[in-house]
Amino acid sequence: MSTRPEADTRAEATQWLGTVLGLSAWAMFFAALVFAVGWYRMREAWPSPRVPTWGLGLTGLLLVAGSAALHLGSRREGPRPLWATWGVWAAGLGFLVLQAMWMHRAWWTEHLRIPESGVSASAFHGLTALHALHVLAVEVGLFACCWRHLRGADVRASWRTWALGWHFVTVTWVFLFIAVYLP
Repeated sequence: MSTRPEADTRAEATQWLGTVLGLSAWAMFFAALVFAVGWYRMREAWPSPRVPTWGLGLTGLLLVAGSAALHLGSRREGPRPLWATWGVWAAGLGFLVLQAMWMHRAWWTEHLRIPESGVSASAFHGLTALHALHVLAVEVGLFACCWRHLRGADVRASWRTWALGWHFVTVTWVFLFIAVYLP
């Protein structure tokens, strides 16, 4: 009897625990930032982000759709979840493009600039950019997972880890939307 399957199971469990702990640390960081934004919103007038709230909401719907697809894909066996990830990857790229468009509009068209526009501009641009970087990291991880799968590697454990990362950026987006973008 070989101990290899048991070693694989332990390695996967260690990877999962590391991912959960890492995402928990990021969640605390984002929670602190959202708390700080809430603090400033209570203390001074908080202008509207000067970009359409419906557009920012539509951007977030791409993340929610990707999260739903990953959830449904995780319930299937075999390579189908990994093939479904290509659609999730495309939704993430759409999210990043729309985020860049809204940030460009806020900066150049609506003149929501740092430091002239105050804390609200810093919160809008800083948190939007930080979140977009996290989405980009998950996108790269999902792409690498699919690429390795195409080359014949067993990537189920990695896929579950990156799917958890996608769910994390989706939930984070909901909190940022409420804290920063809603008037």
